[in-house]
Amino acid sequence: MGFLFTMTMTRTKIIATLGPAVDTYSKIRQLIKAGVDAARLNMSHGVYADHQRQIKYVRQAAREGQSPVPIIIDLQGPRIRVGKLPKEGRELKRGEVVQIHFGEEECHDKSFIPISSELQHRLNKGNRILIHDGLVELKVRAVTANQVTVIVTRGGMIFTHKGVNIPNVPVSGPVITAKDKKDLRFACQQKAEWIALSFVGTADDIHDLRRQLQKIKNGAAINIMAKIERPEAVKNIDAIIAAADGIMVARGDLGVEMTQPKVPVVQKQIIAKCMAAAKPVLVATQMLDSMIVSAIPTRAEVSDVANAVFDHTDAVMLSGETAFGRYPLPAVRMMRQIIHEAEKSPFDDVDRIIFQGKKYDPYKAVAQSAFDLVAETKAKAIIVLSRHGISARMVARHRPETPIVVMVSDEVICRQLNIVWGITAYKVPVKNNLDKLVQQAIELAKKHKLVKRGDRVVIVTGQPVGKAKHANMVEVYEI
Repeated sequence: MGFLFTMTMTRTKIIATLGPAVDTYSKIRQLIKAGVDAARLNMSHGVYADHQRQIKYVRQAAREGQSPVPIIIDLQGPRIRVGKLPKEGRELKRGEVVQIHFGEEECHDKSFIPISSELQHRLNKGNRILIHDGLVELKVRAVTANQVTVIVTRGGMIFTHKGVNIPNVPVSGPVITAKDKKDLRFACQQKAEWIALSFVGTADDIHDLRRQLQKIKNGAAINIMAKIERPEAVKNIDAIIAAADGIMVARGDLGVEMTQPKVPVVQKQIIAKCMAAAKPVLVATQMLDSMIVSAIPTRAEVSDVANAVFDHTDAVMLSGETAFGRYPLPAVRMMRQIIHEAEKSPFDDVDRIIFQGKKYDPYKAVAQSAFDLVAETKAKAIIVLSRHGISARMVARHRPETPIVVMVSDEVICRQLNIVWGITAYKVPVKNNLDKLVQQAIELAKKHKLVKRGDRVVIVTGQPVGKAKHANMVEVYEI
């Protein structure tokens, strides 16, 4: 027997990373039912058979729940990673002297640590090597042609494939690696809705990926999400936002590559810029990290999630918490509860000054009019009839208190919009009659008990109906 997900009472979306902890249909179904709005697959881990099975489960659960859950394929990029270690990992103690073999996936001598990339020729005495988002820190003592000797300055456990950062040491090579190109083909075969590009430096990286996608079957329809995790990307953020379809503030690498105290400020700046551009933005990494092993989060983590909501991010993301943690479902439920409390508060209100601009844009004007009409008429919902979702994103960036119901004719766009703040999108057949479209949208809103007879709604659409990029009409409609 199927189930129907009700329209979310919270507007900030939740992204969950899939992995071994949720590798069954039942568990993925539970996550979506608990409030997961999009599923991320990290191509740094797992094999295609696992990813394909999980995508199948997401599609099945989403159909059953009538929820447009998109798939986000996160490319590994030119990531430096720890090679193969014993399953239980390896503990490094402060003061311990260790040998590192670069350019190796596995070391048979257990006294060495393998690291995938050949970077020893770029290292000098005193360089820092950070593992697992900086939880473990090593300091270079000596460099030879074959190995690097380090001393452990901050100890901890390290595991196979954990990320490695070497601050102030440039990593050359293309952002899109040979592995990424294979993963792109897989993503297109699976008809993913989003590709997350790692280690973006400039807008050219986005343009390059878009050109490559256009050459692959199903690729042109995929949206590109730029992961901001390098100081270079922060420097070029305006051009990157303009080139990309969405942004992920990937705080793990960002906090390692630049000083950690700068990250909260950068997070706020990027979110504000994305809102001004009406581009969806995600906040990621270590949001409820302690829930990987604990049934409850720390108070600091709760505050972190709430502050991302107060920053007006479109979505917050769970990584290890759902991928391999002990409490994936409680983590989703906890995040939903935090979002709910944060959105009820006055700190969730938007400072409208960020939308001011000199250049006239009809989308902006229409969205602004819709927002103002909601306040004046006490409308219970905003209904957007959209072709490509642009007008819907323009409305959503105002963060209105009323639900945003979006009607689109394209199933892919419907799913892509599901990571956008406050939007609930529905795929509807193409109609050239405005009255019929409006009536269909109102019936959906009534079905989900968002509106009732006598209520007012604000309709955003364009004339003639069905014409792309032509939002030009705002109407108050009484049910």
